[in-house]
Amino acid sequence: MTNQKENTSRNDRIYAVIREIPPGCVLTYGQVAMLAETPRGHRLVAAALRGSGSLLRLPWQRVVAKHSRKKGRIATKGDDATEQRALLVREGVSVDPAGLISLEAHGWLPID
Repeated sequence: MTNQKENTSRNDRIYAVIREIPPGCVLTYGQVAMLAETPRGHRLVAAALRGSGSLLRLPWQRVVAKHSRKKGRIATKGDDATEQRALLVREGVSVDPAGLISLEAHGWLPID
């Protein structure tokens, strides 16, 4: 069982990765987890984002679900999906009518 201090540290690492995603680029939840040193933690990334609140001003729209090896997809539903799509399009990300995004065109991984 993890304690509050471990959760805070993990969430801080997740938020740090998300803050680094440049405009016009996306990462999948799994990629964020990997970069935050939380392997197989895609659900933990989703939980951290849900609990982050608006005060952190994270570019949450840049985190997408994995659809396939080459595609990501809008991960939210309803009004949030509409907002996520609009924010990504404003940044120059191409989102098709089904909410799919080319990871080859818009994916981002930092180089050490």
